[in-house]
Amino acid sequence: MKSLVKHFVLATAIFGLAAASANAATVIDFGTGFGGAGGTVTIGANVTGSGIFIDTVTIIGAPVNNGVFDVEGAGVCGDAVGGCGLLSFDKNLNTITIVGSIPALGILAPVNLLSGDLSGGVNVLINNGVTGAITASGLDTKARELLLAIGLDPATQFAFFGFETAVNGTGQGSPYTAISTDITNTSVPEPGTMTLFGTGLLGLARSIRRRYSAKA
Repeated sequence: MKSLVKHFVLATAIFGLAAASANAATVIDFGTGFGGAGGTVTIGANVTGSGIFIDTVTIIGAPVNNGVFDVEGAGVCGDAVGGCGLLSFDKNLNTITIVGSIPALGILAPVNLLSGDLSGGVNVLINNGVTGAITASGLDTKARELLLAIGLDPATQFAFFGFETAVNGTGQGSPYTAISTDITNTSVPEPGTMTLFGTGLLGLARSIRRRYSAKA
């Protein structure tokens, strides 16, 4: 009986470690950084954004190269060295993209660092037509070069949550100038991963039961 208990505890520990591994997520967070205000947000029959500065990317929980990195690109922004990447989105077209480079990760030429949809919805908050804020969410993919640089499978799926704030100094409402951007992307665990671990645990349990029955 003690042997059965020992095997069961071992199996439970193995499953616990496997589950922890399956639930581990990598976070990729794009932000304004030192870019400053720039780009246009238009709020009307459609909600669009173009030329919005992205100057940093923060990577947490990746197999390698975690940290904060400079995003460069065609945006003429507050970061005098290398410019900024550019964020664009369109509610009606259901699209969002970030184009830029990350030299520290070996991405030297501008690429689509993020390409996705707005399937989670776009929400707009307006304060007296003077200030505006946008939240949006959906699914996206990352540049192959970026995922390989941080040790992830290029097919890794992500969900994103984007937060935009904008201001119009004239008080006339839309269009607005974007002043702060944060888009946090969390990797989505593969649907079959937990099933695979569960199947393995079931097989292990059957093996233990057979071994114990033979000894009984």
